[in-house]
Amino acid sequence: MKSSAASLQSIINFPQLNKINQPKVELPPIKVNGVAKISAQDRDFGIQVNINNKSFRLRYPTGIWNRFPKTHRRILSENIGFSHTFHLPYVFTSLKKMLYNIPVPLSEAFLFKSMSLSLPSTAMMNDYKEEKLTSALLRRLFEVDYIYTNKKTDIPPYNRTSFSDHAIMPFTFGKDSLLTFALSRELGIKTHPIYIMEPEFLFEAAVKKQLAKQFRKEYRVKIYFLKNSLGKLRDPGGWHGWELQLTQYSLMLLPYVYAKKAGFIFFSNEQSCNDSIVDGEGFRCNPVFEQSHSWLLQNSLMTSIVGGNSLSIGSLLEPLYELAIMKILHHRYPEIGKYQSSCDLDALPRSGGRWCEDCSKCGRIYIFLLALGINPKKVGFKYDLLSLKYRKLYGIFSVGNIKDYYGYDASGAGNDEQTYAFYLAYNKGYKGPLMTLFVRKYLKYARKNERNFRKKFFGIHSTKTIPKELKSRVLNIFRHELKNLQ
Repeated sequence: MKSSAASLQSIINFPQLNKINQPKVELPPIKVNGVAKISAQDRDFGIQVNINNKSFRLRYPTGIWNRFPKTHRRILSENIGFSHTFHLPYVFTSLKKMLYNIPVPLSEAFLFKSMSLSLPSTAMMNDYKEEKLTSALLRRLFEVDYIYTNKKTDIPPYNRTSFSDHAIMPFTFGKDSLLTFALSRELGIKTHPIYIMEPEFLFEAAVKKQLAKQFRKEYRVKIYFLKNSLGKLRDPGGWHGWELQLTQYSLMLLPYVYAKKAGFIFFSNEQSCNDSIVDGEGFRCNPVFEQSHSWLLQNSLMTSIVGGNSLSIGSLLEPLYELAIMKILHHRYPEIGKYQSSCDLDALPRSGGRWCEDCSKCGRIYIFLLALGINPKKVGFKYDLLSLKYRKLYGIFSVGNIKDYYGYDASGAGNDEQTYAFYLAYNKGYKGPLMTLFVRKYLKYARKNERNFRKKFFGIHSTKTIPKELKSRVLNIFRHELKNLQ
Protein backbone atom coordinates (compact mmCIF):
# COMPACT_ATOMS: atom_id res chain seq x y z
CA MET A 1 0.00 0.00 0.00
CA LYS A 2 1.25 3.49 -0.80
CA SER A 3 2.16 5.83 2.02
CA SER A 4 -0.43 8.31 3.17
CA ALA A 5 1.48 11.25 1.72
CA ALA A 6 1.87 9.57 -1.66
CA SER A 7 -1.79 8.55 -1.77
CA LEU A 8 -2.87 12.08 -0.95
CA GLN A 9 -0.62 13.62 -3.57
CA SER A 10 -2.14 11.42 -6.25
CA ILE A 11 -5.65 12.80 -5.71
CA ILE A 12 -4.99 16.53 -5.49
CA ASN A 13 -4.94 17.40 -9.20
CA PHE A 14 -7.31 16.26 -11.93
CA PRO A 15 -5.81 17.22 -15.31
CA GLN A 16 -8.32 14.98 -17.11
CA LEU A 17 -11.05 17.53 -16.29
CA ASN A 18 -9.70 19.70 -19.11
CA LYS A 19 -10.73 17.01 -21.58
CA ILE A 20 -14.39 17.02 -20.57
CA ASN A 21 -16.78 18.68 -22.97
CA GLN A 22 -19.84 19.40 -20.85
CA PRO A 23 -22.77 19.66 -23.27
CA LYS A 24 -25.27 22.38 -22.71
CA VAL A 25 -27.87 20.97 -20.36
CA GLU A 26 -31.22 21.29 -22.08
CA LEU A 27 -34.60 19.69 -21.72
CA PRO A 28 -35.13 16.84 -24.18
CA PRO A 29 -37.35 17.81 -27.15
CA ILE A 30 -40.58 16.35 -25.84
CA LYS A 31 -43.62 17.52 -27.79
CA VAL A 32 -46.12 18.66 -25.19
CA ASN A 33 -49.48 20.21 -25.93
CA GLY A 34 -51.26 20.17 -22.60
CA VAL A 35 -50.95 16.39 -22.16
CA ALA A 36 -48.09 14.04 -21.32
CA LYS A 37 -48.64 10.35 -22.06
CA ILE A 38 -46.27 8.34 -19.92
CA SER A 39 -45.47 4.65 -19.64
CA ALA A 40 -42.69 2.62 -18.06
CA GLN A 41 -41.52 -0.93 -18.80
CA ASP A 42 -38.82 -3.27 -17.61
CA ARG A 43 -36.35 -4.29 -20.29
CA ASP A 44 -33.34 -6.61 -20.46
CA PHE A 45 -31.03 -3.65 -19.74
CA GLY A 46 -33.13 -2.13 -16.95
CA ILE A 47 -35.97 0.39 -17.24
CA GLN A 48 -37.45 2.36 -20.13
CA VAL A 49 -39.66 5.41 -19.62
CA ASN A 50 -41.67 6.81 -22.53
CA ILE A 51 -43.03 10.37 -22.62
CA ASN A 52 -45.05 11.20 -25.72
CA ASN A 53 -42.52 11.01 -28.56
CA LYS A 54 -39.37 10.33 -26.49
CA SER A 55 -37.88 7.32 -24.68
CA PHE A 56 -35.39 7.32 -21.82
CA ARG A 57 -33.43 4.34 -20.55
CA LEU A 58 -32.01 3.62 -17.11
CA ARG A 59 -29.36 0.94 -17.59
CA TYR A 60 -28.12 -1.30 -14.79
CA PRO A 61 -25.00 -3.49 -14.82
CA THR A 62 -26.02 -6.91 -16.15
CA GLY A 63 -24.90 -8.68 -12.99
CA ILE A 64 -27.09 -6.40 -10.88
CA TRP A 65 -30.29 -6.31 -12.98
CA ASN A 66 -30.28 -10.05 -13.71
CA ARG A 67 -30.34 -10.81 -9.98
CA PHE A 68 -33.37 -8.60 -9.38
CA PRO A 69 -36.54 -10.78 -9.26
CA LYS A 70 -38.57 -10.72 -12.47
CA THR A 71 -41.73 -10.60 -10.34
CA HIS A 72 -40.59 -7.19 -9.03
CA ARG A 73 -39.26 -5.54 -12.18
CA ARG A 74 -42.50 -4.16 -13.62
CA ILE A 75 -43.56 -2.67 -10.29
CA LEU A 76 -40.18 -1.05 -9.77
CA SER A 77 -40.17 0.28 -13.35
CA GLU A 78 -43.57 1.90 -12.90
CA ASN A 79 -42.59 3.58 -9.63
CA ILE A 80 -39.24 4.81 -10.91
CA GLY A 81 -40.92 6.12 -14.07
CA PHE A 82 -43.52 7.90 -11.98
CA SER A 83 -40.99 9.38 -9.54
CA HIS A 84 -38.91 10.88 -12.36
CA THR A 85 -41.88 12.45 -14.18
CA PHE A 86 -44.09 13.64 -11.32
CA HIS A 87 -42.52 17.13 -11.46
CA LEU A 88 -42.90 17.68 -15.23
CA PRO A 89 -45.80 20.18 -14.97
CA TYR A 90 -43.30 22.59 -13.39
CA VAL A 91 -40.90 22.16 -16.30
CA PHE A 92 -43.44 22.11 -19.15
CA THR A 93 -45.85 24.78 -17.97
CA SER A 94 -48.50 24.00 -20.62
CA LEU A 95 -49.18 20.58 -19.06
CA LYS A 96 -52.68 20.09 -17.69
CA LYS A 97 -52.91 16.30 -17.70
CA MET A 98 -50.42 13.57 -16.86
CA LEU A 99 -51.78 10.37 -18.44
CA TYR A 100 -49.96 7.36 -17.01
CA ASN A 101 -50.38 4.02 -18.73
CA ILE A 102 -49.79 2.30 -15.40
CA PRO A 103 -51.94 1.54 -12.34
CA VAL A 104 -51.82 3.93 -9.38
CA PRO A 105 -48.16 3.60 -8.25
CA LEU A 106 -47.46 2.33 -4.75
CA SER A 107 -45.32 5.43 -4.24
CA GLU A 108 -47.96 7.96 -5.38
CA ALA A 109 -49.14 9.22 -1.97
CA PHE A 110 -45.59 9.22 -0.58
CA LEU A 111 -44.26 11.30 -3.45
CA PHE A 112 -47.15 13.74 -3.29
CA LYS A 113 -46.31 14.40 0.37
CA SER A 114 -42.60 14.76 -0.25
CA MET A 115 -43.12 17.13 -3.16
CA SER A 116 -45.60 19.27 -1.22
CA LEU A 117 -43.29 19.71 1.76
CA SER A 118 -40.26 20.38 -0.47
CA LEU A 119 -41.87 23.20 -2.47
CA PRO A 120 -41.15 25.99 0.06
CA SER A 121 -37.45 25.36 -0.50
CA THR A 122 -37.90 25.37 -4.28
CA ALA A 123 -39.75 28.67 -4.03
CA MET A 124 -36.97 30.16 -1.92
CA MET A 125 -34.30 29.17 -4.44
CA ASN A 126 -36.18 30.06 -7.65
CA ASP A 127 -35.02 32.85 -9.92
CA TYR A 128 -38.45 33.45 -11.46
CA LYS A 129 -40.56 36.04 -9.69
CA GLU A 130 -43.84 34.20 -10.28
CA GLU A 131 -42.40 31.02 -8.75
CA LYS A 132 -40.88 32.51 -5.61
CA LEU A 133 -44.15 32.05 -3.73
CA THR A 134 -44.80 28.70 -2.08
CA SER A 135 -48.53 29.20 -2.61
CA ALA A 136 -48.01 29.54 -6.38
CA LEU A 137 -46.06 26.29 -6.56
CA LEU A 138 -48.63 24.45 -4.45
CA ARG A 139 -51.42 25.76 -6.65
CA ARG A 140 -49.62 24.37 -9.68
CA LEU A 141 -49.43 20.97 -8.03
CA PHE A 142 -53.15 20.96 -7.34
CA GLU A 143 -54.31 22.15 -10.76
CA VAL A 144 -52.76 19.28 -12.74
CA ASP A 145 -54.67 16.01 -13.23
CA TYR A 146 -52.66 12.83 -12.63
CA ILE A 147 -54.60 10.02 -14.33
CA TYR A 148 -53.82 6.30 -14.20
CA THR A 149 -55.28 3.14 -15.75
CA ASN A 150 -58.02 1.17 -14.03
CA LYS A 151 -55.77 -1.85 -13.63
CA LYS A 152 -55.27 -3.20 -10.14
CA THR A 153 -52.13 -2.02 -8.37
CA ASP A 154 -49.95 -5.04 -7.68
CA ILE A 155 -47.90 -5.46 -4.52
CA PRO A 156 -44.67 -7.42 -5.02
CA PRO A 157 -44.27 -10.79 -3.28
CA TYR A 158 -42.35 -10.59 -0.04
CA ASN A 159 -38.70 -11.58 -0.17
CA ARG A 160 -36.99 -12.41 3.13
CA THR A 161 -33.42 -12.80 1.86
CA SER A 162 -31.26 -10.07 3.39
CA PHE A 163 -28.25 -9.81 5.67
CA SER A 164 -28.16 -7.35 8.57
CA ASP A 165 -24.40 -6.97 8.17
CA HIS A 166 -24.65 -5.78 4.54
CA ALA A 167 -25.61 -2.27 3.49
CA ILE A 168 -26.06 -0.33 0.25
CA MET A 169 -24.88 3.26 0.55
CA PRO A 170 -25.32 6.27 -1.75
CA PHE A 171 -21.74 7.52 -1.79
CA THR A 172 -20.33 10.87 -2.85
CA PHE A 173 -16.99 11.26 -1.00
CA GLY A 174 -18.64 14.02 1.03
CA LYS A 175 -17.93 14.20 4.76
CA ASP A 176 -21.20 12.46 5.59
CA SER A 177 -20.84 9.45 3.30
CA LEU A 178 -17.17 9.05 4.27
CA LEU A 179 -18.04 8.95 7.97
CA THR A 180 -20.91 6.55 7.32
CA PHE A 181 -18.51 4.29 5.43
CA ALA A 182 -15.92 4.52 8.23
CA LEU A 183 -18.46 3.77 10.96
CA SER A 184 -19.90 0.82 9.01
CA ARG A 185 -16.42 -0.57 8.51
CA GLU A 186 -15.65 -0.33 12.23
CA LEU A 187 -19.01 -1.92 13.09
CA GLY A 188 -18.30 -4.88 10.80
CA ILE A 189 -20.95 -4.01 8.20
CA LYS A 190 -19.98 -4.72 4.61
CA THR A 191 -20.96 -1.66 2.63
CA HIS A 192 -21.49 -1.40 -1.12
CA PRO A 193 -20.99 2.28 -2.06
CA ILE A 194 -22.82 3.57 -5.14
CA TYR A 195 -22.30 6.95 -6.78
CA ILE A 196 -25.24 8.04 -8.94
CA MET A 197 -24.13 10.23 -11.85
CA GLU A 198 -26.39 13.09 -12.92
CA PRO A 199 -26.14 14.49 -16.49
CA GLU A 200 -25.61 17.99 -15.15
CA PHE A 201 -22.49 17.13 -13.16
CA LEU A 202 -19.96 15.46 -15.47
CA PHE A 203 -17.01 17.25 -13.85
CA GLU A 204 -18.03 16.05 -10.42
CA ALA A 205 -18.39 12.47 -11.68
CA ALA A 206 -14.89 12.59 -13.21
CA VAL A 207 -13.41 13.70 -9.89
CA LYS A 208 -15.26 10.98 -8.00
CA LYS A 209 -14.08 8.31 -10.45
CA GLN A 210 -10.48 9.35 -9.91
CA LEU A 211 -10.93 9.32 -6.14
CA ALA A 212 -12.66 5.94 -6.41
CA LYS A 213 -9.62 4.38 -8.12
CA GLN A 214 -7.30 5.39 -5.31
CA PHE A 215 -9.90 4.54 -2.66
CA ARG A 216 -10.29 1.03 -4.08
CA LYS A 217 -6.53 0.47 -4.00
CA GLU A 218 -6.33 1.60 -0.40
CA TYR A 219 -9.47 -0.03 1.03
CA ARG A 220 -10.22 -2.82 -1.47
CA VAL A 221 -13.78 -1.58 -1.84
CA LYS A 222 -15.45 -1.23 -5.22
CA ILE A 223 -17.50 1.90 -5.72
CA TYR A 224 -20.27 1.35 -8.26
CA PHE A 225 -21.19 4.14 -10.68
CA LEU A 226 -24.79 4.26 -11.96
CA LYS A 227 -25.67 6.76 -14.69
CA ASN A 228 -29.07 8.32 -14.09
CA SER A 229 -30.12 9.08 -17.65
CA LEU A 230 -33.60 9.95 -16.35
CA GLY A 231 -31.97 13.00 -14.72
CA LYS A 232 -32.31 14.72 -18.09
CA LEU A 233 -35.91 15.40 -17.11
CA ARG A 234 -34.90 17.83 -14.35
CA ASP A 235 -35.13 21.58 -14.92
CA PRO A 236 -31.76 22.36 -16.58
CA GLY A 237 -29.84 24.75 -14.38
CA GLY A 238 -32.87 25.15 -12.13
CA TRP A 239 -34.50 23.52 -9.13
CA HIS A 240 -37.56 21.65 -10.41
CA GLY A 241 -37.05 17.92 -10.43
CA TRP A 242 -34.53 17.85 -7.60
CA GLU A 243 -37.23 17.80 -4.90
CA LEU A 244 -37.57 13.99 -5.07
CA GLN A 245 -33.93 13.17 -5.84
CA LEU A 246 -33.08 11.03 -2.79
CA THR A 247 -36.44 9.25 -2.87
CA GLN A 248 -35.79 8.41 -6.52
CA TYR A 249 -32.38 7.09 -5.52
CA SER A 250 -33.92 4.83 -2.87
CA LEU A 251 -36.01 3.13 -5.56
CA MET A 252 -33.13 3.02 -8.03
CA LEU A 253 -30.94 1.22 -5.48
CA LEU A 254 -33.35 -1.68 -4.98
CA PRO A 255 -31.67 -3.91 -7.61
CA TYR A 256 -28.39 -3.47 -5.73
CA VAL A 257 -30.15 -4.34 -2.46
CA TYR A 258 -31.26 -7.65 -3.93
CA ALA A 259 -27.97 -8.39 -5.70
CA LYS A 260 -26.00 -7.88 -2.47
CA LYS A 261 -28.73 -9.24 -0.15
CA ALA A 262 -28.41 -6.07 1.92
CA GLY A 263 -30.54 -5.43 4.97
CA PHE A 264 -29.94 -1.67 4.95
CA ILE A 265 -29.66 1.39 2.78
CA PHE A 266 -27.58 3.92 4.69
CA PHE A 267 -28.18 7.55 3.82
CA SER A 268 -25.98 10.07 5.62
CA ASN A 269 -28.50 12.61 6.86
CA GLU A 270 -27.29 14.63 9.82
CA GLN A 271 -29.10 16.54 12.57
CA SER A 272 -29.13 19.85 10.69
CA CYS A 273 -31.42 18.23 8.09
CA ASN A 274 -34.26 18.75 10.56
CA ASP A 275 -33.72 22.50 10.88
CA SER A 276 -36.31 24.77 9.29
CA ILE A 277 -37.33 28.40 8.92
CA VAL A 278 -40.63 30.16 8.13
CA ASP A 279 -40.86 31.74 4.69
CA GLY A 280 -42.42 35.07 3.79
CA GLU A 281 -45.88 33.54 3.40
CA GLY A 282 -45.77 31.74 6.73
CA PHE A 283 -45.00 28.28 5.35
CA ARG A 284 -42.52 26.20 7.29
CA CYS A 285 -39.52 25.62 5.05
CA ASN A 286 -37.05 22.81 5.51
CA PRO A 287 -34.32 23.57 2.94
CA VAL A 288 -33.52 19.84 2.64
CA PHE A 289 -36.84 18.19 3.50
CA GLU A 290 -35.94 14.92 1.75
CA GLN A 291 -33.07 14.53 4.20
CA SER A 292 -35.20 15.14 7.28
CA HIS A 293 -35.54 12.31 9.76
CA SER A 294 -39.32 12.21 9.45
CA TRP A 295 -39.10 11.74 5.68
CA LEU A 296 -36.36 9.12 5.98
CA LEU A 297 -38.74 6.97 8.00
CA GLN A 298 -41.47 7.45 5.37
CA ASN A 299 -38.99 6.75 2.59
CA SER A 300 -37.96 3.51 4.31
CA LEU A 301 -41.58 2.41 4.44
CA MET A 302 -42.24 3.30 0.81
CA THR A 303 -39.12 1.57 -0.50
CA SER A 304 -39.84 -1.57 1.52
CA ILE A 305 -43.34 -1.76 0.02
CA VAL A 306 -42.15 -1.25 -3.56
CA GLY A 307 -39.24 -3.63 -3.06
CA GLY A 308 -41.23 -6.28 -1.27
CA ASN A 309 -38.69 -6.86 1.49
CA SER A 310 -37.84 -5.99 5.08
CA LEU A 311 -35.30 -3.38 4.02
CA SER A 312 -34.52 -0.62 6.53
CA ILE A 313 -33.37 2.83 5.38
CA GLY A 314 -31.58 4.78 8.08
CA SER A 315 -28.79 7.19 8.92
CA LEU A 316 -25.99 6.53 11.38
CA LEU A 317 -25.31 10.28 11.51
CA GLU A 318 -28.72 11.54 12.62
CA PRO A 319 -27.57 12.64 16.12
CA LEU A 320 -24.77 14.91 14.83
CA TYR A 321 -24.37 18.38 13.38
CA GLU A 322 -21.81 19.02 10.66
CA LEU A 323 -19.02 20.25 12.93
CA ALA A 324 -19.23 17.08 15.01
CA ILE A 325 -19.28 14.93 11.87
CA MET A 326 -16.12 16.53 10.55
CA LYS A 327 -14.41 16.31 13.92
CA ILE A 328 -15.05 12.56 14.20
CA LEU A 329 -14.19 11.88 10.55
CA HIS A 330 -10.84 13.66 10.59
CA HIS A 331 -9.85 12.70 14.14
CA ARG A 332 -10.88 9.04 14.29
CA TYR A 333 -10.57 8.17 10.59
CA PRO A 334 -8.03 10.62 9.08
CA GLU A 335 -6.94 8.23 6.31
CA ILE A 336 -10.54 8.08 5.11
CA GLY A 337 -11.16 11.76 5.75
CA LYS A 338 -8.40 12.83 3.36
CA TYR A 339 -10.66 11.79 0.46
CA GLN A 340 -13.30 14.39 1.32
CA SER A 341 -14.86 16.09 -1.71
CA SER A 342 -18.12 17.87 -0.91
CA CYS A 343 -18.44 20.24 -3.87
CA ASP A 344 -21.04 19.69 -6.62
CA LEU A 345 -18.89 20.63 -9.61
CA ASP A 346 -21.07 21.80 -12.48
CA ALA A 347 -18.20 23.40 -14.39
CA LEU A 348 -14.43 23.11 -14.78
CA PRO A 349 -12.91 24.19 -11.43
CA ARG A 350 -10.31 26.92 -11.90
CA SER A 351 -8.13 25.22 -9.30
CA GLY A 352 -7.99 22.01 -11.34
CA GLY A 353 -8.82 20.19 -8.13
CA ARG A 354 -11.83 18.63 -6.45
CA TRP A 355 -13.33 21.91 -5.16
CA CYS A 356 -14.63 24.82 -7.22
CA GLU A 357 -13.74 27.12 -4.28
CA ASP A 358 -16.46 29.43 -5.56
CA CYS A 359 -19.70 28.17 -3.94
CA SER A 360 -21.27 28.36 -0.50
CA LYS A 361 -20.64 24.67 0.17
CA CYS A 362 -16.91 25.19 -0.36
CA GLY A 363 -16.99 28.16 1.99
CA ARG A 364 -18.86 26.22 4.67
CA ILE A 365 -16.48 23.23 4.55
CA TYR A 366 -13.42 25.50 4.52
CA ILE A 367 -14.34 27.37 7.70
CA PHE A 368 -15.36 24.11 9.42
CA LEU A 369 -11.90 22.70 8.69
CA LEU A 370 -10.25 25.77 10.19
CA ALA A 371 -12.56 25.57 13.20
CA LEU A 372 -11.28 22.05 13.89
CA GLY A 373 -7.65 22.95 13.30
CA ILE A 374 -7.43 20.96 10.05
CA ASN A 375 -5.34 22.31 7.18
CA PRO A 376 -7.74 22.68 4.21
CA LYS A 377 -4.92 21.60 1.88
CA LYS A 378 -5.25 18.13 3.41
CA VAL A 379 -8.45 17.64 1.42
CA GLY A 380 -7.38 19.51 -1.69
CA PHE A 381 -8.22 23.21 -1.14
CA LYS A 382 -5.74 25.49 -2.89
CA TYR A 383 -6.84 29.05 -2.11
CA ASP A 384 -7.14 31.18 1.02
CA LEU A 385 -10.92 31.49 1.34
CA LEU A 386 -10.59 34.06 4.13
CA SER A 387 -9.64 36.68 1.53
CA LEU A 388 -12.21 39.42 1.08
CA LYS A 389 -13.12 38.37 -2.47
CA TYR A 390 -14.59 35.15 -1.05
CA ARG A 391 -17.07 36.94 1.17
CA LYS A 392 -19.98 35.81 -0.99
CA LEU A 393 -19.26 32.16 -0.11
CA TYR A 394 -20.44 32.59 3.48
CA GLY A 395 -24.12 32.82 4.32
CA ILE A 396 -23.53 34.87 7.49
CA PHE A 397 -22.21 37.77 5.39
CA SER A 398 -25.19 37.62 2.98
CA VAL A 399 -23.73 39.43 0.01
CA GLY A 400 -24.14 36.83 -2.74
CA ASN A 401 -27.10 36.35 -5.02
CA ILE A 402 -29.32 33.70 -3.45
CA LYS A 403 -28.78 31.45 -6.48
CA ASP A 404 -25.07 31.33 -5.55
CA TYR A 405 -25.93 29.53 -2.32
CA TYR A 406 -27.03 25.98 -1.70
CA GLY A 407 -30.49 25.75 -0.15
CA TYR A 408 -29.23 25.19 3.38
CA ASP A 409 -26.95 28.24 3.16
CA ALA A 410 -29.48 30.43 1.36
CA SER A 411 -32.14 29.84 3.99
CA GLY A 412 -30.00 30.99 6.89
CA ALA A 413 -30.80 27.78 8.76
CA GLY A 414 -27.08 27.09 9.18
CA ASN A 415 -25.95 30.57 10.17
CA ASP A 416 -25.35 29.81 13.84
CA GLU A 417 -23.17 26.80 13.08
CA GLN A 418 -21.17 28.87 10.60
CA THR A 419 -20.85 31.67 13.15
CA TYR A 420 -19.59 29.20 15.76
CA ALA A 421 -17.10 27.78 13.24
CA PHE A 422 -15.69 31.26 12.60
CA TYR A 423 -15.45 31.74 16.36
CA LEU A 424 -13.52 28.50 16.85
CA ALA A 425 -11.21 29.39 13.96
CA TYR A 426 -10.68 32.85 15.46
CA ASN A 427 -9.71 31.30 18.79
CA LYS A 428 -7.17 29.12 16.97
CA GLY A 429 -5.48 32.24 15.60
CA TYR A 430 -6.55 32.17 11.96
CA LYS A 431 -6.42 35.61 10.36
CA GLY A 432 -7.61 37.30 7.21
CA PRO A 433 -9.97 40.02 5.99
CA LEU A 434 -13.05 37.85 6.52
CA MET A 435 -11.95 37.01 10.05
CA THR A 436 -11.67 40.74 10.71
CA LEU A 437 -15.19 41.16 9.36
CA PHE A 438 -16.41 38.32 11.58
CA VAL A 439 -14.89 39.97 14.64
CA ARG A 440 -16.66 43.22 13.86
CA LYS A 441 -20.06 41.69 13.13
CA TYR A 442 -20.36 38.50 15.18
CA LEU A 443 -17.68 38.05 17.85
CA LYS A 444 -19.82 39.50 20.62
CA TYR A 445 -22.80 37.34 19.61
CA ALA A 446 -20.62 34.22 19.40
CA ARG A 447 -19.11 34.79 22.85
CA LYS A 448 -22.53 35.34 24.37
CA ASN A 449 -23.84 32.07 22.92
CA GLU A 450 -20.66 29.99 23.13
CA ARG A 451 -21.99 27.53 25.70
CA ASN A 452 -25.24 26.90 23.82
CA PHE A 453 -23.41 26.58 20.52
CA ARG A 454 -20.97 24.05 21.95
CA LYS A 455 -23.77 21.99 23.46
CA LYS A 456 -25.77 22.05 20.24
CA PHE A 457 -23.12 21.57 17.57
CA PHE A 458 -20.95 19.08 19.45
CA GLY A 459 -23.88 17.41 21.19
CA ILE A 460 -25.61 14.10 20.50
CA HIS A 461 -29.26 14.49 19.55
CA SER A 462 -32.16 12.36 18.26
CA THR A 463 -31.62 8.78 17.07
CA LYS A 464 -34.88 7.81 15.32
CA THR A 465 -33.27 6.55 12.12
CA ILE A 466 -30.28 4.65 13.51
CA PRO A 467 -31.07 0.91 13.27
CA LYS A 468 -31.74 -0.23 16.84
CA GLU A 469 -29.29 -3.12 16.63
CA LEU A 470 -26.47 -0.63 15.89
CA LYS A 471 -27.53 2.29 18.07
CA SER A 472 -25.58 1.58 21.27
CA ARG A 473 -22.29 0.95 19.48
CA VAL A 474 -22.67 4.04 17.29
CA LEU A 475 -23.49 6.26 20.26
CA ASN A 476 -20.51 4.92 22.22
CA ILE A 477 -18.21 6.03 19.40
CA PHE A 478 -19.81 9.47 19.29
CA ARG A 479 -19.60 9.93 23.07
CA HIS A 480 -15.94 8.95 23.10
CA GLU A 481 -15.01 11.33 20.30
CA LEU A 482 -17.03 14.31 21.60
CA LYS A 483 -16.63 13.92 25.36
CA ASN A 484 -14.18 16.83 25.71
CA LEU A 485 -16.15 19.16 23.44
CA GLN A 486 -19.69 19.15 24.87
